[in-house]
Amino acid sequence: MSKIGDEHIILARINAEMAHKSTLLETATIDGEMHQFERRERQPDFSMILPVNFQEMSYERLILKYPSVYRPKDVISNADGNVTFAFECMFVGAEKLEVRLTEYKATIKKMHPSYVFFSEDIYVLENDMRIACYDFRGVAIDKDSYCFHFFTDLPNGELFGCFSCPIDSQSSWEPLFRQMIKTIEPLSEEESNGRE
Repeated sequence: MSKIGDEHIILARINAEMAHKSTLLETATIDGEMHQFERRERQPDFSMILPVNFQEMSYERLILKYPSVYRPKDVISNADGNVTFAFECMFVGAEKLEVRLTEYKATIKKMHPSYVFFSEDIYVLENDMRIACYDFRGVAIDKDSYCFHFFTDLPNGELFGCFSCPIDSQSSWEPLFRQMIKTIEPLSEEESNGRE
């Protein structure tokens, strides 16, 4: 077979592998572990596609991972606790998403000058919902982490979320994180009332 033919086969295999790794259709294999995905309702008043096997983080583990008293209240993680999804709803002023994006990044840079930022985006979904996000490498004593922060406006305030994983898992999780935020949907008033 010619070298060009081999390159096409290799490229096709790489593209097929990337497509498999980064789809939320039903399952994905990440770091040798199979994950299934489904729409899950979260507090406060939204739902999104998330891994089925991720569970609520225990309070003991939560205070170790987030020692500040301002820790998020809604956190799910894998069994090892090294891949987490944290959500918090808060009231914010009328600043535009773009302004908040700049302010949030500036705050993190000021508090953690050694963090390395990768990108920032604002996605506009089919329902006109706008979601801002940015990602960075968090520096830690034991192992650096990949952090993906996002926020959007919901009827009852701003939803702020953070996905994190070990830095060596970034290439596997990042495409999925980006797909997951695009599945955020506010719950209807009836759905929200049914949760109380």
